Amino acid sequence: MKRPLTIREEANAVTRCAFRNGFLEELHAGKHSKLLEKKGLSRITDAELKRLMIGASAKLAELFTMKEKKTDEYWELAIYFHENYCSGWEK
Repeated sequence: MKRPLTIREEANAVTRCAFRNGFLEELHAGKHSKLLEKKGLSRITDAELKRLMIGASAKLAELFTMKEKKTDEYWELAIYFHENYCSGWEK
């Protein structure tokens, strides 16, 4: 399959898929706190950051494996995320 997205569009789609659909969504779904408005205060614990990074890394590994072994399926997914969630992001 010919590359249907630019490298930046692909990166945006993969970022959306790897980060937003995991633990970050749980963090984001919480209630607003006035503490979030104060500069200099931590907004995420070390344990939460570690969980976020491990989850995103695992999802990226899954996506890279899909890109290598199921190329058409990977591009369908990347295009879906790009068109539905990232089309307004910087390119």
